[in-house]
Amino acid sequence: MSETTELISKRHLKPWLSILIFGILQSCIYALGTYFFDFFAGSATLGFGIMNEKVWGIGMFFIYMIGYFNAIAVILPVLLIRRFGVATAVYLPYAIVGFFVEYYYEFLKSHALLGIWAVFGWSLVGLATGFSVDLAFKFLPSQLNYRWRSILTGMVLGIASFLFNLAPLYLFYNTPAQSGPGSYLGVAYFALPWLIINSSLGGYTAYAIFKRV
Repeated sequence: MSETTELISKRHLKPWLSILIFGILQSCIYALGTYFFDFFAGSATLGFGIMNEKVWGIGMFFIYMIGYFNAIAVILPVLLIRRFGVATAVYLPYAIVGFFVEYYYEFLKSHALLGIWAVFGWSLVGLATGFSVDLAFKFLPSQLNYRWRSILTGMVLGIASFLFNLAPLYLFYNTPAQSGPGSYLGVAYFALPWLIINSSLGGYTAYAIFKRV
């Protein structure tokens, strides 16, 4: 992987502290995305701060909308630390906090999930997404510089976010998600390219910030 000596020798926070900070930031992006973007997304969301008991409709719309900011929060620490597993670790706060949220709202309260295993499955979604980023950043062609590696890794993050959130909607619930107009899958013809483009732009922004840290 070729890059200037100045870029490689940048100083940054201790790895564990960087991961913690960006992990909390990434969790906040997901939380705000859930309660703001889906609040205005249509009939699938019951109201601000209220978790929907059904998984049909556009209740996962926020995944499409947070791609840019999520890519910055995930890819920037990867650039700063440059160790395999960083992106997976960034998703740990989301996975841990999300476990209890998912357990309460969709297992205990609404009984929407097929079993307790689905709660663990949702927690693994974030970790699997982060692991996809780690794999992409590590195994993209070594000739790529950090700029293109960040952009392409952002694209991988967008695709992984879509796929790893799509599968549970059909596999984890007593009533599987529908795919008609207005559903998470039903708007993918427009929203998925939007997600991929914005995630790649987020990857580039992470690189631009990295250059100036």
